[in-house]
Amino acid sequence: MMRKALLTVGIVLLVVVAGGTVFVASRQNLRFDATPYPGVTASTDSAVVERGRYIVRDVAPCAACHGDPKQRAAYVAGADVPLVGGFEFAIPPGEFYTRNLTPDAETGLGSVPDSAIGRAMRYGVGHDGRALLPFMEMQGLSDDDLRAVVSYLRTQAPVRNVVPPHHFNVLGKVVKATAMAKPVGPATTPPARAPRGKSVETGRYLVESVALCWACHTQRSQMTGAMTGPRFGGATGFTESTDPTHSWSPPNITSDPETGRLGKMTEDQFVARFRQGRLIPGSPMPWQAFSRISEDDLRSIYLYLKSVPPVKRDNGPPVVDVKKS
Repeated sequence: MMRKALLTVGIVLLVVVAGGTVFVASRQNLRFDATPYPGVTASTDSAVVERGRYIVRDVAPCAACHGDPKQRAAYVAGADVPLVGGFEFAIPPGEFYTRNLTPDAETGLGSVPDSAIGRAMRYGVGHDGRALLPFMEMQGLSDDDLRAVVSYLRTQAPVRNVVPPHHFNVLGKVVKATAMAKPVGPATTPPARAPRGKSVETGRYLVESVALCWACHTQRSQMTGAMTGPRFGGATGFTESTDPTHSWSPPNITSDPETGRLGKMTEDQFVARFRQGRLIPGSPMPWQAFSRISEDDLRSIYLYLKSVPPVKRDNGPPVVDVKKS
């Protein structure tokens, strides 16, 4: 009887594993061609291109991930390095590489239509119809800013740079077939025009859809990217691929009087801190870019962050030497 029971259990497990393997394999190359294309056409208007440059270089800033990995020091120093991609993210699901955003026809965006670039940013669907990794969370970008970004990218010098394909390990393939199977679109309808001028609304737009402050200042799963901690409450265990010897802890940026950074800063102090740039060597915060954000936008960001619910969460020191801990 025992042998028969074990045989039955073994057969059941074999069927489950085989079924799971087939399921995962069948969902590795799902396509979402029915996803709509935004009506985006690049402009040559200097004001539109400049707005795109401001978003791409200062507020987003795209070079943090898509900049030339060989010019990392120049980027940290404030240079506008080529957006050739190739930066590696080594995380539990595998190794992932940022794409070449220059207009090179073979290895970049040169042969990709404007509308397809817009669809990738807004709906998370690549020009080949596959779901993109949910790492570039700018789905809420306004229609005019989406056009501005595409317009600026078109003005860049084309650079040939062959980026390696993503490598999903076994665990990554399971995640890709389940938690990351569908592309991520905007939570609400994006505005036609981005809010401008000092206001909470402008700050909300910049924080939530452009600068993405919550993306680093909230504890997230290394497996799926899902938020696992209180929003804006800070995070721990943030290690850059270029500096694995240190573990960074993006601080709590709510207005909690004891543990939140904004609980201890006035609006003027907030602006002054951004103008100072990087004070802690190696900090993953793109201070060299953020220090160039306009006065009204910085003050708007402060106003919005002051409006979010305070979170009591102490994340410890901003940086820990992994070798000594």
